[in-house]
Amino acid sequence: MRTHEKVGIALAAIVLALVVSPAIPYSEAGEARKTASSAENPSTSNTIQSVMIAGNEDPQFVPNVVPLKIGDSIRFINQDGLAHQVISIEENGMPDGKFGATLQNSGDTYIEKLTESGIYHFSDSTYTQMHVIIVVS
Repeated sequence: MRTHEKVGIALAAIVLALVVSPAIPYSEAGEARKTASSAENPSTSNTIQSVMIAGNEDPQFVPNVVPLKIGDSIRFINQDGLAHQVISIEENGMPDGKFGATLQNSGDTYIEKLTESGIYHFSDSTYTQMHVIIVVS
């Protein structure tokens, strides 16, 4: 697969994520509670960032580096229709057993809230060339 095709697939996945990703509605009271909570503890967040699994013949995480704040969540979305086993790994590539889920079908999601700062590595146990780094600060 040529580089421009990979870039096209990555851009399509990002656009699809923006279109498909559900908005999280807040009532005025809910927004007030969220604002008050943030004021009490400004070092935590409740944002959900998405990582798409795309590529079919050459599956990959898009994007492959994601910055988060403490308390944010990462959402993996299977968009290529192949079954994937998302697992957390050590920096050396060995599974660490902390996080993981099977995403069998297109549209399946896995969400993990990260409550401690650090650098988290995820891979796919079947497609081991797939890697994503989540940086929580």
